[in-house]
Amino acid sequence: MAENQGSSFEDHRQGLNGEFNTPDPVEGKDRHMQADGAGHHARAPAVPRQGAMVSQVLQPQYMKLANPGPLGLLSFAITTFVVGLYECGAGLPNENPEGSVGPTQAAFGLITFMGGTAQFIAGIMEFRVGNTFGTTVHCSYGAFWLSYAMYLLPYLGIQAAYGGDKTRAYTFAIGIYLILWCFLTLLFLLAALRTNVAIISVFFFLVLAYLFLSIANFIATEHATASVRVNKAGGAFAVICAFCAFYAGSSGLMLPETTWVRFPLGEIPGPETAA
Repeated sequence: MAENQGSSFEDHRQGLNGEFNTPDPVEGKDRHMQADGAGHHARAPAVPRQGAMVSQVLQPQYMKLANPGPLGLLSFAITTFVVGLYECGAGLPNENPEGSVGPTQAAFGLITFMGGTAQFIAGIMEFRVGNTFGTTVHCSYGAFWLSYAMYLLPYLGIQAAYGGDKTRAYTFAIGIYLILWCFLTLLFLLAALRTNVAIISVFFFLVLAYLFLSIANFIATEHATASVRVNKAGGAFAVICAFCAFYAGSSGLMLPETTWVRFPLGEIPGPETAA
């Protein structure tokens, strides 16, 4: 990574009294000036305070890349949590996610901007740091949320093209859409077996969520009562998945520069560390 070049930030890194006190390594005292070899006095290099501010970076390094993982995980988590609650029937008439009141229309903005846009951006940032797995996962689920949002736009006529609400053709189309995402998530789960317990849990419960939600749509027209129950189960698994994603994403924010709190992820020992 390129180091910080130039001294423009030196003029701005000042303490409450306009300067930093730097400890003398020999005398253990604070000194503001140090003598150079020619006997001239020059200001000692500024030492950043312990505990960096959340909204600023002391002595920023040009071209130093941040970790995009927390953004992708947290944007996925909050969107999945809200949609999962709606799929459980929270706040809906008779707690029925398949009733006349649509369960996820209220989450359209969150799905589009947080789950879709923010997570897709996180995936592009993962590409910049060389993380193939992170790029594929975050861009894929960002695209999932954006494509899912299209079903919620009535003027696109997607639902009407299948003959209206809760027709067999429409529910089967949604079921096929979700079961394919279940297969893709299962692939991600296999690719993540050497990561950590938190990430594996995210994919495991997401596989179950997609599976149950797809089954609920496949049987929606023939077994309406069972479909509602299966749909609620899928929503519950989505909520659990969201909790795991919240935990995993929050772990990436628990930095020693800003907090003493740590969220262990449960690292999976590899063959080289098992011995």
